[in-house]
Amino acid sequence: MREQWGSRWGFIFAVAGSAVGLGNIWKFPYICGMNGGGAFVLLYLVCVVLVGFPLLLAELAMGRAAQSSTVGAFLLKNKSRTTFSDLIGSLLVIIGVILLFLNHYGYGTAVTVAGIVFLVFGWKTVGFISGVIIPIIITGYYGVIGGWTLLYMGKSFLRQLNFGDPNGAAAVMEPIAAASGDMMIPVLGCTVLFMSLCALVCFSGVRKGIERWSKVLMPLLFVLLIVLIVRGLTLPGAENGLKFFLSPDFSKLSANSVIAAMGHSFFSLSLGMGIVLTYGSYLGKKENIVNSAVSVLVLDTMAAMMAGLAIFPAVFAMGFKETSGPVLIYEVLPASFNHIPGGWLWNGMFFMMIAIAAFTSEMSLFEPPVRVFVDEFKMKRRSAVALVAVICIALGVVCAFSMSDWSRFSGLQNFLIKVWGEDLSPSLFLVLDSFACNWLLPLCGFILSLYVGWGWGVRRAAKELRKGTDSNIVNGNLWLLFAGFKDNSGDEDRKISLFSLAVLWGFFVRFITPVVVFIAFLNAVGAVKF
Repeated sequence: MREQWGSRWGFIFAVAGSAVGLGNIWKFPYICGMNGGGAFVLLYLVCVVLVGFPLLLAELAMGRAAQSSTVGAFLLKNKSRTTFSDLIGSLLVIIGVILLFLNHYGYGTAVTVAGIVFLVFGWKTVGFISGVIIPIIITGYYGVIGGWTLLYMGKSFLRQLNFGDPNGAAAVMEPIAAASGDMMIPVLGCTVLFMSLCALVCFSGVRKGIERWSKVLMPLLFVLLIVLIVRGLTLPGAENGLKFFLSPDFSKLSANSVIAAMGHSFFSLSLGMGIVLTYGSYLGKKENIVNSAVSVLVLDTMAAMMAGLAIFPAVFAMGFKETSGPVLIYEVLPASFNHIPGGWLWNGMFFMMIAIAAFTSEMSLFEPPVRVFVDEFKMKRRSAVALVAVICIALGVVCAFSMSDWSRFSGLQNFLIKVWGEDLSPSLFLVLDSFACNWLLPLCGFILSLYVGWGWGVRRAAKELRKGTDSNIVNGNLWLLFAGFKDNSGDEDRKISLFSLAVLWGFFVRFITPVVVFIAFLNAVGAVKF
């Protein structure tokens, strides 16, 4: 018998936990700092509603309707190969051949192979990529970052992060990033420990493992955020950071800012990586998907906003640069906290918060491939968890040795350069991150929106969304609902308002979301520059 969530809030915390990871606590503040602060915040919020929310509803509806893994979810039309899937596969083959003729051998080969696989296996290809390939790749390098947070948390409470400027911070970070010298064993140990803890949670199942820990860790995460916000806002000069984060200056925005906001709204909600779809498959038919999706959206956005409120006041109060980029939380923040009385304690709580955010995301990434192995390959759950853990830990160890450069994998670097015909990112870690986040995630999100909008169909998807909810919410006139009135239109299948949420959602998932995601993809891979 398939497991289900024990409570509505258990499900909401689990999905929010997957979304509220390093993407919101680490990435959002630094890309916000690099794109002008308040104006980017507004842009991000618009993109979350217009891009992220429609696809979030689509994945949840698709998952609950299928009651299966990501692979099974793409069989809602009872067959994997359709005319539409053959069309997509054929287009991929044609594009791949064109790339080969243009001497782009790496990309051409990859796209051609993807097209052939799509022609053979149809929609199940997307289910396998989003439910197995993407989570395992991300889990591999994400686990290294998670190990770093454990290491930094320990160093904070042991009062070993006593630097007061970015140069001192870099001296601590460099051997950790390179996993070299005396830091090699601690880095590898923390990476393996972090992933093993996530595997242990998944061993216990959905209700006793993921749900139980999500209900404990998510409230604790928000409590720590509130404590850090209060401390940051009481610092002299904190108002400058508050002004930067909340006062929009649209002159600092660019076309790249728009693309960055679109991309982050998509990635911060864990869309396209099988988590939301898999978690949706554990929902009962009486669950209100629309209300639950809104709650997830609110929690995810709150976490991003609260992270900014916790970080920027401290950064500005201590005179550091808000545009420091990816090193913001590992170098700039600890240095700024060390200028505050009891800085070791604030650093410790900060990295405890980061570790919790990373943990809730990592354990969510374990679940999609485990579900595929259980449903499609008939493995026992614990055997599937063990297999996924071994693969991810092995990949994590490789990533730990290649986070900063290719020095330990120069042979692999030369081989990939020959195949791809161009220079690669400065480390294997960045190659994997780019491949998963810039290529596979948006492509899977793009194809998923096409499948729901044009393959499975928005009528069937909307019917799934109506289960467990008041049909007025989905079908009623939006203007009457906003005004506080109910549109008593009678039978939900007989009459649907032209200005209903269902119609608006269908329009977005068929036309707006796939176009926006595809544009973000083209920009991310460098095919189009704005």
